[in-house]
Amino acid sequence: MIRRVGFGRVLAVTAAVLGGVLFPGVSVASGSSSANVRPLSAGSSHALREEGAGHEELLTIDRLERDGGDLLREGSRFDVRAGFKHKGERVLHKKAFSITVSERLSFATEYSNCEYGEEVPTSPVNRSFRTAVCWIDMRIEPGESVDLAPFALKVDRWANDETVSVADSGLGKHWAAPGVVWRDRHWGRGGKLTLAKRTGDVPPAARVKAGVDLSYYKLDVDVDSSWDIEVTGAALKGRKGETVTAHLAMDFHGSDVQAQHDAENSVPFARIRVQFPQGVTVLKSPKQCGNRVTKRPYYQCEYNLYTNSFDVPMLRDGYHEDFPFELRIDDTSELTGGSIRLDAPTEVLQADADHVNSTARITVDAVGGPDRTDRTAWTVAAGAGALAVTGLLAAALLRARRRAD
Repeated sequence: MIRRVGFGRVLAVTAAVLGGVLFPGVSVASGSSSANVRPLSAGSSHALREEGAGHEELLTIDRLERDGGDLLREGSRFDVRAGFKHKGERVLHKKAFSITVSERLSFATEYSNCEYGEEVPTSPVNRSFRTAVCWIDMRIEPGESVDLAPFALKVDRWANDETVSVADSGLGKHWAAPGVVWRDRHWGRGGKLTLAKRTGDVPPAARVKAGVDLSYYKLDVDVDSSWDIEVTGAALKGRKGETVTAHLAMDFHGSDVQAQHDAENSVPFARIRVQFPQGVTVLKSPKQCGNRVTKRPYYQCEYNLYTNSFDVPMLRDGYHEDFPFELRIDDTSELTGGSIRLDAPTEVLQADADHVNSTARITVDAVGGPDRTDRTAWTVAAGAGALAVTGLLAAALLRARRRAD
């Protein structure tokens, strides 16, 4: 699987359900909530007293794993286990935990002590997340470790590299991060998610390996999936000097992939490389295509999916991008060797499900064959030369006969 860099959106969603706290003692800038965000009602049976919330001690997450080693596929179900250690000094009685999953995962079981919601992405191309905030009453002594009961998740269609984040989200306000809007807010109707005191050690593979104490952590979930980038070439016809348009394109098929590898949009998942026959001149190129000056110049094209260091744009099934080029036919004897192809790191090229459609030809046929103007001029010149030679030979023969007489 090709692992992608997670940008600020994951952090923002986590911040929303952490009640404004990411790390013990470190606050996140707060702002007015969206009109679509509804806090817990003071009269709700789920609302908890926020006594001393400003100095609340958060548990340190020290365990996060998924059960089973089988590679997941669409429709698979799996359990996630998470655990925490109380490194504070006060006895705790109530806790709220948040579970956030990327959009191609869903909660297989919903608990009655958990409130669920789905983030509304700022754009349809951006990745969204689902979150559950679960309220649990339990006495936790300083130095004790506790584990959440395993909770089940399901792999949905188009899943690829997914994530699960678990956090002690504190007893403050939830669902209220600036710029994050939620939909389908509801409480579960099943049994209750429980918390139990840990009796043994955390398996080595499940230990959270962080340099500092964190109240939340993220688990990467690999899924057996496939994707394909298809390119479309062009077959053009025209006379010398004529202008033609090459309607090139790319299409994405299959499971989601993250469109950008970094927050500066300098490392896209893939690019498209376009090389035209030497006998044509590019008069106009798409704005997302740049000319690369080499021994044989080519164009490098990108799709219009960019991050702002906060959102995570995705290449999704059905995504289409056009690359129209305006060309002039200059030399009809140099109209071969044009192509459009997928341009990406080796690991991306190898992961593409269909290598055949990753390359396509760009052909230009000269109407009427080779240039007629040049050929006609050459024929006229050759004919005139032949007539001149014939005239000289006739004059020479005439002079020779006169001398003989």
